[in-house]
Amino acid sequence: MELRPYQLEAIKKARVSIRNGNRRIIIQASCGAGKTIIAGAIISSALEKGKKVIFLVHFRQLAYQAMERFNDFGIGDEVGIIMAGEEHFFERPVQIISVQTYGRRLKLDDTEHNQWFRDADIVFYDECHASIAKTRKAILNLYKDDAIIVGLTATPARADGRPLGEIYDDIVCCSNIEELTQLGHLVPAIYYGATELPDLNNIPTVAGDYNQKVLGERVNKEKLVGDILENWLRIAPERQTVIFATNVKHSRYIEKVFSKHGVSIEHIDAHTPEEERQDILRRFKNGDVQIVTNCAVFCEGADFPWASCVVLAKPSKSFTRFIQMAGRGIRPYQDKDNCILIDHAGLIQRHGFLDEDVYWTLDGKEKAWNKKKREKIEKPPLTCDQCQYIFKGRVCPKCGFEVKGYGKKIETLEAELQEITRGKAKKTYTMEEKRKFYGQLEYERRMRGYKEGWIYHKYLAKFGVAPHHSLKNTGAIQPDKSFYNFLTYQNIRYHKSKQKQEAAA
Repeated sequence: MELRPYQLEAIKKARVSIRNGNRRIIIQASCGAGKTIIAGAIISSALEKGKKVIFLVHFRQLAYQAMERFNDFGIGDEVGIIMAGEEHFFERPVQIISVQTYGRRLKLDDTEHNQWFRDADIVFYDECHASIAKTRKAILNLYKDDAIIVGLTATPARADGRPLGEIYDDIVCCSNIEELTQLGHLVPAIYYGATELPDLNNIPTVAGDYNQKVLGERVNKEKLVGDILENWLRIAPERQTVIFATNVKHSRYIEKVFSKHGVSIEHIDAHTPEEERQDILRRFKNGDVQIVTNCAVFCEGADFPWASCVVLAKPSKSFTRFIQMAGRGIRPYQDKDNCILIDHAGLIQRHGFLDEDVYWTLDGKEKAWNKKKREKIEKPPLTCDQCQYIFKGRVCPKCGFEVKGYGKKIETLEAELQEITRGKAKKTYTMEEKRKFYGQLEYERRMRGYKEGWIYHKYLAKFGVAPHHSLKNTGAIQPDKSFYNFLTYQNIRYHKSKQKQEAAA
């Protein structure tokens, strides 16, 4: 299998680090960089030298994904999987092992197999930011200085601030998101942020992040969940979408509200049976399900490149958690030009943009990373209430507007989300897209017996301009689901406006 230049460079830097005496290293590889491919290349080389290798994973799906990559290198016959429900081949020199199974087997009086584990020459730990947990750390400590430990992760830091330097000696960084996007290995993100964010002060902090129970009570409200629906209908009604909710109750409520308005949506959480989860993902891929909402399931080990919109509805103080959630949507796919991130949690304002360069360290304390390209300012980037320009600081450099009390803005209320462009233009539509929409309006007008003026107003609401006279000869076109999602959004807006007028009267 041919490696990309930056993957070869990462392997080279890892070998130099090991030659310099570091026995425990982390290879940091951003989403889409191919960390399992890098591991496969190293394992393939190790097999030629007669080495024994363990590849530790947290989730069943990660084990299968690793096996696929190793098959690409032609070493599949040398690899076994030690995991519940799988046939074991202990004689094979490479073993993919679930951490849970590893821990159970070490407690058994099974000298032969336990000795196999302890005799490994190289131990890979996938998603190694979790390896500092007590049981995980105990596994790695079995090896002392006898084996080389290689951690793999896109985000080598923990929300609770504990340093990964407790286990690892060095970090080797692979290509970053900005470079991968420029090379075409990731798609660019389009950001939508809020102009108004409510106060999330006085929420207790647990393990470096918001107390999930209290946070769930704050976000699981009719007005907020309705806003998630309304903005999705306005911004990305045609896109396959993943929603990150705060807890199961929040995710279930989001599912209920979207379903009520005719959107095909499914919920997944940690208790969803594996067979059901895979069935939902299959229907998500083929388009029978348009949205999957989840709680703490898709942050790691999930691969659905066909999704081109991510809704962030889970506030978090953790930069790594933000990267893990937002990064799910930027993998390339057929006819996929970009990924829309709709931020209902103030994450972009708190943490910045996905493609900002990051300098990772093994230090814990308050942060294990530094943003190289971000200015050292106390306040996060904000969208100007007057001109929607995104900037850092208190005074908008474009129009001079001074933002009042913006330090308290964390999560959206009813304000419509605005595109955060960093100077880029908003979405433009081709004449073909406009003609198609006009034809769908004509179809709906005929079906419902509306007057022609209805088309004018709906077209104006969609594109911000009146329909060109050349479109009047467009025939009726069968509407698709994104068209009906747009009409649903328009109806919701109309009823909200009417309610406000009645309340004011």
